[in-house]
Amino acid sequence: MKTSKSISAAIVCLFVATAIFIASAARAQDYQEGVDYITLSGDATVLPDGKVEVLEFFWFGCPSCFRFEPYLLAWQKPETIRLANVPAVWNRNTEFHAHVYYAMELLNLNGDLMQPFYDELHVRGSRIYSVEDFEAWASTQPGVDAGVLASSVHSFGTITKVSQAELLADTYGVTGVPTLVVAGKYRTSPSMAGSSTRVLEIVEYLANRVLAAQ
Repeated sequence: MKTSKSISAAIVCLFVATAIFIASAARAQDYQEGVDYITLSGDATVLPDGKVEVLEFFWFGCPSCFRFEPYLLAWQKPETIRLANVPAVWNRNTEFHAHVYYAMELLNLNGDLMQPFYDELHVRGSRIYSVEDFEAWASTQPGVDAGVLASSVHSFGTITKVSQAELLADTYGVTGVPTLVVAGKYRTSPSMAGSSTRVLEIVEYLANRVLAAQ
Protein backbone atom coordinates (compact mmCIF):
# COMPACT_ATOMS: atom_id res chain seq x y z
CA MET A 1 0.00 0.00 0.00
CA LYS A 2 1.41 3.40 -0.99
CA THR A 3 2.02 5.97 1.71
CA SER A 4 0.53 9.46 1.43
CA LYS A 5 4.05 10.79 0.86
CA SER A 6 4.68 8.49 -2.11
CA ILE A 7 1.24 9.27 -3.53
CA SER A 8 1.94 13.00 -3.24
CA ALA A 9 5.29 12.55 -4.99
CA ALA A 10 3.61 10.60 -7.78
CA ILE A 11 1.02 13.34 -8.22
CA VAL A 12 3.75 16.00 -8.46
CA CYS A 13 5.61 13.89 -11.04
CA LEU A 14 2.45 13.43 -13.11
CA PHE A 15 1.57 17.12 -12.90
CA VAL A 16 5.03 18.29 -13.98
CA ALA A 17 5.34 15.78 -16.80
CA THR A 18 1.85 16.61 -18.12
CA ALA A 19 2.37 20.35 -17.90
CA ILE A 20 5.69 20.23 -19.75
CA PHE A 21 4.30 17.88 -22.40
CA ILE A 22 1.32 20.13 -23.11
CA ALA A 23 3.49 23.22 -23.27
CA SER A 24 6.03 21.53 -25.54
CA ALA A 25 3.34 20.23 -27.87
CA ALA A 26 1.82 23.68 -28.23
CA ARG A 27 5.00 25.72 -28.32
CA ALA A 28 3.52 28.51 -30.38
CA GLN A 29 4.71 31.09 -27.88
CA ASP A 30 8.12 32.65 -28.21
CA TYR A 31 10.40 32.93 -25.24
CA GLN A 32 11.85 36.40 -24.89
CA GLU A 33 15.56 36.98 -24.57
CA GLY A 34 16.28 39.30 -21.67
CA VAL A 35 12.98 38.37 -20.05
CA ASP A 36 12.79 34.59 -19.92
CA TYR A 37 16.50 33.93 -20.37
CA ILE A 38 19.81 35.71 -20.87
CA THR A 39 22.34 34.95 -23.59
CA LEU A 40 25.89 34.71 -22.27
CA SER A 41 29.07 35.60 -24.12
CA GLY A 42 31.05 32.87 -25.80
CA ASP A 43 30.00 29.87 -27.84
CA ALA A 44 27.54 27.20 -26.81
CA THR A 45 29.22 23.90 -26.01
CA VAL A 46 27.92 20.40 -26.63
CA LEU A 47 29.31 17.43 -24.71
CA PRO A 48 31.37 14.81 -26.59
CA ASP A 49 28.41 12.42 -26.50
CA GLY A 50 26.25 14.97 -28.29
CA LYS A 51 24.25 15.99 -25.21
CA VAL A 52 23.61 19.48 -23.87
CA GLU A 53 24.73 20.05 -20.30
CA VAL A 54 22.35 21.92 -18.02
CA LEU A 55 23.84 23.18 -14.77
CA GLU A 56 21.59 23.84 -11.79
CA PHE A 57 23.18 26.27 -9.35
CA PHE A 58 21.65 25.77 -5.92
CA TRP A 59 22.12 26.09 -2.17
CA PHE A 60 20.76 23.56 0.31
CA GLY A 61 19.68 26.39 2.61
CA CYS A 62 17.69 28.19 -0.10
CA PRO A 63 13.88 27.87 0.30
CA SER A 64 13.34 28.45 -3.43
CA CYS A 65 15.80 25.66 -4.26
CA PHE A 66 13.97 23.38 -1.85
CA ARG A 67 10.67 24.11 -3.60
CA PHE A 68 12.24 23.67 -7.05
CA GLU A 69 13.86 20.30 -6.29
CA PRO A 70 10.67 18.20 -6.70
CA TYR A 71 10.19 19.67 -10.17
CA LEU A 72 13.73 18.72 -11.15
CA LEU A 73 13.23 15.21 -9.81
CA ALA A 74 9.97 14.84 -11.71
CA TRP A 75 11.33 16.34 -14.92
CA GLN A 76 11.30 13.79 -17.72
CA LYS A 77 14.09 15.54 -19.55
CA PRO A 78 14.97 14.61 -23.13
CA GLU A 79 17.80 12.16 -23.68
CA THR A 80 19.72 15.02 -25.28
CA ILE A 81 20.05 16.82 -21.91
CA ARG A 82 22.44 16.00 -19.07
CA LEU A 83 21.65 17.70 -15.76
CA ALA A 84 24.39 18.49 -13.24
CA ASN A 85 24.18 20.19 -9.85
CA VAL A 86 26.55 23.02 -8.91
CA PRO A 87 26.39 24.41 -5.35
CA ALA A 88 26.63 28.17 -4.89
CA VAL A 89 29.62 29.50 -2.95
CA TRP A 90 29.06 33.02 -1.65
CA ASN A 91 29.71 32.95 2.08
CA ARG A 92 30.68 30.64 4.93
CA ASN A 93 27.29 28.88 5.08
CA THR A 94 26.96 28.31 1.33
CA GLU A 95 30.59 27.18 1.18
CA PHE A 96 30.03 24.58 3.89
CA HIS A 97 26.96 23.22 2.13
CA ALA A 98 28.96 23.10 -1.11
CA HIS A 99 31.49 20.90 0.68
CA VAL A 100 28.62 18.76 1.96
CA TYR A 101 27.25 18.28 -1.56
CA TYR A 102 30.61 17.29 -3.03
CA ALA A 103 31.26 14.91 -0.14
CA MET A 104 27.96 13.23 -1.04
CA GLU A 105 28.93 13.19 -4.72
CA LEU A 106 32.40 11.82 -3.97
CA LEU A 107 30.81 8.77 -2.33
CA ASN A 108 28.05 8.55 -4.97
CA LEU A 109 25.42 9.40 -2.34
CA ASN A 110 24.10 12.68 -3.75
CA GLY A 111 21.18 10.96 -5.44
CA ASP A 112 20.15 9.36 -2.14
CA LEU A 113 20.90 12.17 0.29
CA MET A 114 20.09 15.47 -1.43
CA GLN A 115 16.35 15.37 -0.77
CA PRO A 116 16.66 14.09 2.81
CA PHE A 117 19.18 16.85 3.56
CA TYR A 118 16.86 19.47 2.05
CA ASP A 119 14.05 18.06 4.20
CA GLU A 120 16.18 18.20 7.33
CA LEU A 121 16.88 21.88 6.78
CA HIS A 122 13.49 23.07 5.53
CA VAL A 123 10.94 20.67 7.00
CA ARG A 124 12.55 20.02 10.37
CA GLY A 125 14.25 23.41 10.56
CA SER A 126 17.68 22.09 11.49
CA ARG A 127 20.74 24.30 11.11
CA ILE A 128 23.67 22.18 9.94
CA TYR A 129 26.81 24.24 9.41
CA SER A 130 29.52 22.13 11.01
CA VAL A 131 31.11 18.79 10.25
CA GLU A 132 30.00 17.49 13.64
CA ASP A 133 26.35 18.36 13.05
CA PHE A 134 26.51 16.95 9.53
CA GLU A 135 27.99 13.68 10.79
CA ALA A 136 25.27 13.44 13.44
CA TRP A 137 22.61 13.88 10.74
CA ALA A 138 24.33 11.44 8.36
CA SER A 139 24.36 8.80 11.09
CA THR A 140 20.54 8.75 10.90
CA GLN A 141 20.54 7.87 7.20
CA PRO A 142 20.19 4.17 6.33
CA GLY A 143 23.26 2.52 4.83
CA VAL A 144 25.48 5.59 5.20
CA ASP A 145 28.89 5.45 6.87
CA ALA A 146 28.62 8.81 8.60
CA GLY A 147 32.28 8.87 9.62
CA VAL A 148 33.55 8.33 6.09
CA LEU A 149 31.10 10.88 4.69
CA ALA A 150 32.02 13.50 7.30
CA SER A 151 35.75 12.97 6.72
CA SER A 152 35.17 13.70 3.02
CA VAL A 153 33.68 17.16 3.66
CA HIS A 154 37.08 18.88 3.67
CA SER A 155 39.00 16.36 1.58
CA PHE A 156 41.26 17.49 -1.27
CA GLY A 157 38.69 16.29 -3.80
CA THR A 158 35.85 18.34 -2.34
CA ILE A 159 38.05 21.42 -1.90
CA THR A 160 38.95 21.24 -5.59
CA LYS A 161 35.31 20.82 -6.61
CA VAL A 162 34.18 23.75 -4.47
CA SER A 163 36.79 26.00 -6.10
CA GLN A 164 35.59 24.90 -9.54
CA ALA A 165 31.97 25.60 -8.58
CA GLU A 166 32.88 29.11 -7.45
CA LEU A 167 34.65 29.74 -10.76
CA LEU A 168 31.67 28.48 -12.76
CA ALA A 169 29.27 30.80 -10.93
CA ASP A 170 31.57 33.75 -11.62
CA THR A 171 31.97 32.77 -15.27
CA TYR A 172 28.21 32.58 -15.86
CA GLY A 173 27.29 35.57 -13.71
CA VAL A 174 25.19 33.58 -11.27
CA THR A 175 24.03 35.87 -8.45
CA GLY A 176 20.98 33.99 -7.20
CA VAL A 177 19.64 30.46 -6.87
CA PRO A 178 18.14 28.38 -8.25
CA THR A 179 19.66 29.27 -11.61
CA LEU A 180 20.00 27.10 -14.70
CA VAL A 181 22.75 27.46 -17.31
CA VAL A 182 22.27 25.74 -20.65
CA ALA A 183 25.32 24.71 -22.70
CA GLY A 184 27.32 27.53 -21.13
CA LYS A 185 25.41 29.91 -23.40
CA TYR A 186 22.06 30.68 -21.76
CA ARG A 187 21.04 31.50 -18.19
CA THR A 188 17.53 31.31 -16.79
CA SER A 189 15.70 30.69 -13.53
CA PRO A 190 12.22 29.97 -12.16
CA SER A 191 11.92 33.62 -11.14
CA MET A 192 12.72 34.80 -14.68
CA ALA A 193 10.42 32.22 -16.26
CA GLY A 194 7.56 32.87 -13.85
CA SER A 195 7.25 29.29 -12.59
CA SER A 196 9.17 26.08 -11.96
CA THR A 197 7.34 24.29 -14.74
CA ARG A 198 7.88 27.01 -17.33
CA VAL A 199 11.61 27.29 -16.68
CA LEU A 200 12.01 23.62 -17.61
CA GLU A 201 10.12 24.26 -20.83
CA ILE A 202 12.53 27.10 -21.57
CA VAL A 203 15.52 24.91 -20.82
CA GLU A 204 14.30 22.30 -23.29
CA TYR A 205 13.71 25.02 -25.89
CA LEU A 206 17.23 26.41 -25.41
CA ALA A 207 18.81 22.95 -25.51
CA ASN A 208 17.05 22.24 -28.82
CA ARG A 209 18.21 25.59 -30.10
CA VAL A 210 21.83 24.73 -29.27
CA LEU A 211 21.60 21.37 -31.02
CA ALA A 212 19.91 22.86 -34.07
CA ALA A 213 22.83 25.26 -34.48
CA GLN A 214 25.44 22.49 -34.58
